[in-house]
Amino acid sequence: MGEKEDPLSMYLNDVFTIPVNLAGLPGVSVPAGFTKGGLPVGLQVIGKAFDEAAVLRTAKAYEGATEWHKRKPELVA
Repeated sequence: MGEKEDPLSMYLNDVFTIPVNLAGLPGVSVPAGFTKGGLPVGLQVIGKAFDEAAVLRTAKAYEGATEWHKRKPELVA
């Protein structure tokens, strides 16, 4: 539901996530706010190779310092 049908839009969404996977780096995305239009925004935390612990600590610290992970986007019918 809500999946984009435009292949270019789908590709552009992946452009920011695939390079990290191809490089073999650990990464996590955490909620970081909303656009003026109400769409969710994520923050990507990317670490050095084999340093998953630092990535998870950073993500946990960010979520502990903010309330974004508790908010949900409004659904539009």
